Amino acid sequence: MRKELSIAKTTLAQYLVYRLSFVLWRVRTVFTLLLTFFLWSAAYQSRLKVFHYSKPQINTYILLIFLIGSLVYSSRLGDLASQIRNGTIINYLLKPFPFLRFAFVKEAVDKILNLSFALLEIFILFHIFKPELYWQSSLLSLFFFLVAIVLGSIICFFIFFSITLVAFWSTEIWAPRFVFFVLVSVAAGTYFPLDILPFPLYQLLLLSPFPYFAYLPIKIYLEGINFFYLGLLAISLLWVFISFALARFLWRKGMREFSFFGR
Repeated sequence: MRKELSIAKTTLAQYLVYRLSFVLWRVRTVFTLLLTFFLWSAAYQSRLKVFHYSKPQINTYILLIFLIGSLVYSSRLGDLASQIRNGTIINYLLKPFPFLRFAFVKEAVDKILNLSFALLEIFILFHIFKPELYWQSSLLSLFFFLVAIVLGSIICFFIFFSITLVAFWSTEIWAPRFVFFVLVSVAAGTYFPLDILPFPLYQLLLLSPFPYFAYLPIKIYLEGINFFYLGLLAISLLWVFISFALARFLWRKGMREFSFFGR
């Protein structure tokens, strides 16, 4: 535990060094939240419901997307790609501490920090705009809501980790990461609930891992747990194993082929 705490302190210290970058990231996410909020507010000016969602439900959806996204999508794995390309990863591999545990601790610190700021930002925005919200009272639904968030976070971590490992074989890592975030923006329900899409497209998206990042937890919160969402939780659990297997395969293959010559 002492080593984990030391890594956590080092990660926090890095944020103090690059605090402008972190602040700009938070400003970007808040701006995205406000843009989405005002667009949906305009849609409800003359209607009580839009796509079978009431205004309190869609307001809750927007805030939860922002909150869950700060937890699920935040990541320090982008540093790993540069460490692989310039060979500095060897400094971590030679240390008497498992590298994957090291990466996990950094991820945990990053997510906790982003989530803390997201909660503060939502608190401030809530008191400024005072939006109507939907409150889920079922403890069982809230439990599965949290379970779905954990599963979505794990899937997102392993998929992003797998994409980052492309750096073992290619110097071009920006393009795969860009495609990943574009897919997340659309297929994870970042800007709108996925069930407003045509039904065949909606069903197709449910076979991909992206709806389980944030869309499924929010639907459980808004509608409560039922057999349909239990089935989707089972699919998300399957994606946990698939994404983990892919990440482990690419990591082992990359470690076998990795070589670097010092200067």
